[in-house]
Amino acid sequence: MTETLKKLLILLSDGHFHSGEQLGKTLGLTRSAVWKLTNQLLVWDLEIESTTNKGYRIPGGVSLLDKEKILCYVAKEQQNELEQLDILESVASTNDYLLNRGSTGYQKPKKALVCLAEKQTQGKGRRGRTWISPFAKNIYLSLLWHFPQDPGELTGLSLAIAIAVIETLKIYGITRNLGIKWPNDILCENQKLAGILIELSGEANDSCNAVIGIGLNVQMPYTKTQDITQPWTDVQTLMNKTINRNELAGLLLNEAIKSLRSFKNHGLKAFVNQWQTFDLTFGKSISITSSTASYQGIGQGINPQGHFLLEIKPGLVKSFASGEVSLRFT
Repeated sequence: MTETLKKLLILLSDGHFHSGEQLGKTLGLTRSAVWKLTNQLLVWDLEIESTTNKGYRIPGGVSLLDKEKILCYVAKEQQNELEQLDILESVASTNDYLLNRGSTGYQKPKKALVCLAEKQTQGKGRRGRTWISPFAKNIYLSLLWHFPQDPGELTGLSLAIAIAVIETLKIYGITRNLGIKWPNDILCENQKLAGILIELSGEANDSCNAVIGIGLNVQMPYTKTQDITQPWTDVQTLMNKTINRNELAGLLLNEAIKSLRSFKNHGLKAFVNQWQTFDLTFGKSISITSSTASYQGIGQGINPQGHFLLEIKPGLVKSFASGEVSLRFT
């Protein structure tokens, strides 16, 4: 995005009408150039309304991410864990961005690296799925954290991060009907609200880097949801008010760092009680599909490693380190 286009976006971000003449004076452009420039915003998934005698506006406005505003909601204790916070206009994937930072081509970070993006062009979900990532509508956050543990000891990490997302939503004001579908899908009123993707790099019997990606639906435009194959919702729908994305991103970062520090020191056991409170599958008839087969039974929570427990028949419980859980038989 050019500097002039970004200045136009900032001018229109309040959601009010601005005449072409006013915009032209501010930007040093002709009215014709302003018209051409507004059309460029369409490429960034933004709706531009043009009305005779009123001018241009972005209906509902747009909230752009701002580093200083985000850090206002991150406690000093958590800020001390940060080495770098990058905010990008567009990136293929925030996870890939940090995976590259954590590779051997860069100096190993001593503290956490964080990346937020307004838009992802190749956003990643679990099991090879695409994470729909329109510009300036949701939160796409990735965090690189170094663990002294072997990668095999981090099997419950995604559960701990799921708790961090739940705590963020509660702090922001969503306090009812929240739950987690193993291992890390955050649902509200049985509709998906957020997801988590964790990618590890390291050697067996050695330390490792974890890149934790969190996607949170904030104001998902329906025009971008045709490829979503499951029920979903977003924060704005649930709260029926304008959402401050900087506040929400800051709270999410704050809770994520707190959970990572706790997991690093105490492991999954520090989160078991909270997990049980929000576990949507316990005692429910569910199905789970692994890489080799599908099973049906009654959810029985998790074991100390965070593996899913399924009672296939009375007295016979099988554990799963990975798999796709469904709350209804298919």
